[in-house]
Amino acid sequence: MGDIRGTRTVEELVPHLNWIEDSMRHYLLVHLPGFRKEEVDVGLAYPGYVTISGERLVNDKKCTYFGQALKLPANLDMKKVGQSFEDEMLTLTFPKRTEEEDDENGNPSTTKKSLQEEEEEEEEKQKEVINEQNQTTHEQHCHAESEEQSKQTDDDNIVNATDNEMRKNGGILERVINLLRNNILLTLALAFALGVFASKRFESNGE
Repeated sequence: MGDIRGTRTVEELVPHLNWIEDSMRHYLLVHLPGFRKEEVDVGLAYPGYVTISGERLVNDKKCTYFGQALKLPANLDMKKVGQSFEDEMLTLTFPKRTEEEDDENGNPSTTKKSLQEEEEEEEEKQKEVINEQNQTTHEQHCHAESEEQSKQTDDDNIVNATDNEMRKNGGILERVINLLRNNILLTLALAFALGVFASKRFESNGE
C-alpha cells in the first residue's frame, strides 16, 4: 500500500470491533466504513496478537487511517487463520486447537489438567485441616465437660459427707441432751429424798 497522505489532512478512524465464539472457532468482526479489501492489511507477526491497519483516500485534501493491535484468546490454531472482506466488514476466523493438537504442541491441555489437579489437592488439604480443627475443638469440649462432671461429683461427695457428719454429730448431741436430762431428774429425786429425810430427822430431834 503506497503512501497517500502527502500534504493531505489525515483523519484517524476507530473501527467497531466484535468478538464472536462458537465451539470450534473465534471470530473477529471489524467494521471499516468506506474501505475496500485492498486498502486493509492484517498482520500476525507478534505472538498472541493480530494487527489490523489501513488507509484510504477520501478526496484531494483528506485521507482516513486506522491501526490497532489486538490480543488474541488462548488455544488458537494460528496456522489456519481465515480472512474475508465483504460489505465493509473484515472477518478474521481463528480455529480453536483440539486436545490432541494441544498434546502435540506442548501439552497445554495436560498443563491445564495438572493445574486443576493441584487445585483439587489444595482443596482436599484445606478440608483435612478444617476436619482436624473441628476434631480438636470437639475433644476439648468433651474434656471440659468431663472435668465439669468430675468437679460436680466431687462437690456432691463433699455435701453428702458434710450431711452425714452433721447427722452423726446431731445423734451424739441428742444422746448428751438425754443423758443430761436423766441426770437432772436423778439429781432432783435425790434432792427430794434428802429433803424428806432431813425433815423427818429434824422432827425426831424436836420431840
